Amino acid sequence: MDTATTLWAQKSLRDGFSPLDVAAAVARRAAHQVGLPVNTFGPELISCGDLDAPEECECGPELVGAVYEQSLDSSTRRNSGVHYTPVAVAQRLTDIALGKAPQGPVCDPAVGGGSFLLAAANFFRQLGIPPSTIVEELLWGIDVDPGAILVSEAVLALWASDDHWVLPEGHLVVADSLQEGISAFQSPPDGGFAAVIGNPPFQNQLQEQTVRTLDDTNNLRERWDTSAGPYADSAGFFLLVGVSMLAEKGVLLMIQPQSFLSASDSSPIREELEEKMDLVGMWLGGANIFEAGVHVCAPVFAFAKGEPKLELWEGRGVKVRDSVERHKGASWTEIFSAVSGVPSVDLRGPELGKICSATAGFRDQFYGLKEYVSEKHLCKGEWAPLITVGMIDPFRNRWGKGTFRYANHSWAEPVVDLLALKEGNPELFNWVKDRLRPKVLVATQTKVLEVLPDPEGRLVPSTPVISVECDQENVWLVAAALSSPAASARAFARAAGAAMSSDTLKLSATQVAEIPLPENTLEWENGAKHAKQAYLANSASSWATCLQELGRQMTKAYEVDNDVFEWWSGRLPAWR
Repeated sequence: MDTATTLWAQKSLRDGFSPLDVAAAVARRAAHQVGLPVNTFGPELISCGDLDAPEECECGPELVGAVYEQSLDSSTRRNSGVHYTPVAVAQRLTDIALGKAPQGPVCDPAVGGGSFLLAAANFFRQLGIPPSTIVEELLWGIDVDPGAILVSEAVLALWASDDHWVLPEGHLVVADSLQEGISAFQSPPDGGFAAVIGNPPFQNQLQEQTVRTLDDTNNLRERWDTSAGPYADSAGFFLLVGVSMLAEKGVLLMIQPQSFLSASDSSPIREELEEKMDLVGMWLGGANIFEAGVHVCAPVFAFAKGEPKLELWEGRGVKVRDSVERHKGASWTEIFSAVSGVPSVDLRGPELGKICSATAGFRDQFYGLKEYVSEKHLCKGEWAPLITVGMIDPFRNRWGKGTFRYANHSWAEPVVDLLALKEGNPELFNWVKDRLRPKVLVATQTKVLEVLPDPEGRLVPSTPVISVECDQENVWLVAAALSSPAASARAFARAAGAAMSSDTLKLSATQVAEIPLPENTLEWENGAKHAKQAYLANSASSWATCLQELGRQMTKAYEVDNDVFEWWSGRLPAWR
C-alpha cells in the first residue's frame, strides 16, 4: 500500500473502525472512481459502515484485499496464521500454475483478501475471456472468515465491472476447507477444478498461539486419511484438500512454510501427495515475503508423464533457476540444497543411533522447567546449569559468558534447582536426571552442526537443544562425527528449510540419530583428538586451528571431496 493509505488505515483503526470498515471505505472509493453505483446492486461490502477513504488513496481492486488483511491486528494474524501475499508474487505463482493447467475453474480454499483469485482473473483475461465469464464461472473460493469472503467478492466485482456490477454469486463461501473440502460448495464444477491455488494459514504446532488441540489433529487425520504427526503445520493439510478438489490433469500450487520440506511430522503428507500426483516444480521464496519473516516455498503438483525435470523458481521476483533431476519419492530438502550450493555427499556408514541415543525436550519440558530456573547465586540447594541454544558454539560453552534469553527473560547463569524440581514435579525431575549423563549437546538454527560435549554429564539441555547421550569413552568420537563437514552437508540435504532461516539447520533428535558414522576409524580417532583439543582451547587462534584440523581429519574419515571441507570451513562461526 502507498504511504497515504497506510497512514489513513492506521488512524481509522485507532479511531475504533474495524478492518472491514476500512476495506469497505476503499471499495466504495474504488467504485466511485469508475462510476459504479455504491448503494444498490453491488457487493455486500460496499454497504458496510460509513467510513470514507480520502481522495488521495490509491483505490484499485487489489488494494481492497490488501488493506483488509493488513488491518487485522497482529495477534489475529498470528493466531490465524494469516499472511498477506504481495500482488506481484501471487500473480507470478498463479501464472506458473495456470500455465500448466487445462483451462477451467480455479479454486482458492483459503481465499483471504482474494489476491490469488484476482491473479487468476488477470491470467484468464490475457487469454481473451470476457471478465463477466471469468468472475461468474471460473473463480471459486472458501474461507472461514466471513469478512474475507465479503472482501474477495468486492475485489472480483470491482475488477470485472464496468458500467454495471458483475458478481461471483455462489462461488465464494464461508466454510472450513479443512473439514468440508469441495463439499463446501452447493454446486461445485462437474469433475472438480482445473487448478487449486493459494496461500493457506500457517499454524505451527510449536507456537503457543497457533497450536491445534489433539482432537483437532485427530479429526484432520481422519478426514484426510493421513498419518501426519501432531506437529505438522496446518498448511500442509491444505495440500491434501487441494488434491481432493482437482479435476483430471489439474494442477496444485499452494504456498507453504519452508519447514514443510523437511518436517518429519509432515512426511506422510509429502508421501501421499507424491502417490497421487507428480512434483513438477518448486518455488523457494526465502524470507521477507511476508511481514512475519517466515521462510516460504510453493510446491507445484501436476500429472506428468515419466520422470520430468523439476522446475525451480526463487525469491520475491520468482526468478527462474536451472531445473534439476529428481526421482519421485526423493527427499524434498535436497531441492533446497541443490539451489543453495550445498555439496552432495553419499554417506553409507552405520547410523549414530547404533552407539548412542538422541532426545530433545518438547513444550512440556520447556514450560515445565520455567518455575524451577533461577540465577546461580539465588539457588541455595543442588543445581545444574541450564544450557540454551544461544550458549552453544562449536565445542564452547558460553554459559556465564554473557546474557541469554530463556522463557522471555535474560539470564547470566541460569540453573535448574534440582531439589525444588524433585519436590514440585517428580516426573520432570526424572527427565532432567536422565539427561545428567555423558552426552553431546547439539544446537539448532546454526549454519553448520554446532556441538557442546558434556563428558561429565553436568548440563541440562533446554528445548530445543538435542541431547546425544553415550558412554563417556565415546563422547569425543560422537562430537567429532557430528561436527564433521560431511555431517553438516548431509544435514542440509535432509533438513534444509526446517529452521527459521533458510540458511541454517534445525534437525530433530531422530534425524541426528540417523547421521551415518565414518568407516575409516583411524582418521575418526584423530578427529576425536582434535575435537577434545578444540573443547579445551582457551584462545581464538588455537580453537580455530583445532576446528580446521578436526574438519580435515573428518573429511578423510568420511572419504568425501575437499569441496565439502571448504564449504563447511566457510560457514564456521567466529570466536565469541
